[in-house]
Amino acid sequence: MDLKRLNWSERNLRELRRLLAGVRPGDIAVFDWDNTCAFNDVGEALLRRLAFGLEFRLDAAALAATVPNRIGGVAHLALHGRPYPIAKMRDEVFAALDRLQRRPVAEEDDRCLEDYRVFTSGLLAMNRALEETPGIGCAFAYPWMISLHQGLSPAEFDRLAAATVRDELRRPIRRRGVSDPRRRWRHVWTSGVRLYPEMADLAGCWLARGGTVVVSTASKRQLVEAAIAVTGFPCSRVIGMELAQAGGRFSARPLPGLAPNLGAGKVANIRRLLAREPALAAGDSSNDYEMLSAFPATRLRLVIDRRAKGPIRELVRRARAGEAGFLAQEIDPRRGAFRAPGNG
Repeated sequence: MDLKRLNWSERNLRELRRLLAGVRPGDIAVFDWDNTCAFNDVGEALLRRLAFGLEFRLDAAALAATVPNRIGGVAHLALHGRPYPIAKMRDEVFAALDRLQRRPVAEEDDRCLEDYRVFTSGLLAMNRALEETPGIGCAFAYPWMISLHQGLSPAEFDRLAAATVRDELRRPIRRRGVSDPRRRWRHVWTSGVRLYPEMADLAGCWLARGGTVVVSTASKRQLVEAAIAVTGFPCSRVIGMELAQAGGRFSARPLPGLAPNLGAGKVANIRRLLAREPALAAGDSSNDYEMLSAFPATRLRLVIDRRAKGPIRELVRRARAGEAGFLAQEIDPRRGAFRAPGNG
C-alpha cells in the first residue's frame, strides 16, 4: 500500500513516502483533527447546532455562571476591534436565552425572534472573542466551549455529534453570518466540513505498516470519535478534551488526570498516555506547535498551512526553506481541499 499522489505537493509526497518506507511496528503518528485531518472545526459546528437549536441542557442562569466578570484579569473582550465588557455581553446574551426558555414552545413573535438573534449571534461572537482576546485566548475559550456540554447524557451527546458531522459533510462550503438586531456584534463562519482524503490515505498507509495512528484534538474526544466513525478515518485512538460524569450526565468538571488538550497540554497527555514519542506529527495551528516541536523522536513534522497566525508560522517558514524534517501543505479554503500542485 503506497501513498497516493492526490494533491500532495511534490516534496511532501516524496518525503512522506520515504518516512512510510521506514515505519516499524508500534511507531506512532499523531494528528490534530480540526483543519488538519478535515477542513473546518467540528467543535464550532456542534456549538452552532446547540445554539441555533436551543439544545443546551442547562438553564440560562447556569450557562451565564460559566463566564466570570474577569478572565485572567481581563474585563473586556476584543469584539470587532473594540473593547466590550465581558459582564455586559454575558448578561445581555443569557438574559435573551432566559426569556426564550420561559416562553411557550409554540410562541413566536417579534420579541421572541429578536431574543433568538441576540442569543445565537451573541453566544457565537462571544466564543470567537474569548479565543481572540489577548490575555484570555484558547486556554480559556476551548475548555469553556466544552463546559457548555454539561447536562447532556453520553447518548444524547453522541446523537448530536453524529448528526452535526453528517449535516456539515453535506453543507456547501460558503461564508455565513448572523448578527443581533442592534448590530452590536456579528458572527461570521464558513459552513461545511470535508475530510482531507490525503490525510486519510496517510493514516491508512501508516496503519498498514504496523504503526499506530493517534488523533490529538482540542475538541471533545467523543465528538471527534463520532467524526471518525462517520467519515471512516483510519485511527487507533483519540486523545481530546473530556468532562467528568455525574448521575449519567456530563458535569462541569474536566476529567481528572488529563491536561487541557491544547498547546503544552497535548505534549503532557501524549507523554502520559502513549508508550512512545510520535515519529510523525501533524497540525495546523499554534495550539499544535508544542506537539510538533517537543519530541526528539519525531522524524517528520507536517503543517497543514491555512495561514494561521502565531508560532506555527515559524514551522511553516522552516518547511518552505526546505529544512529536513519539516513539511507544509497548502489548502484551498474555497474548496475545503488540499491545493493541487501548480494551482498556487
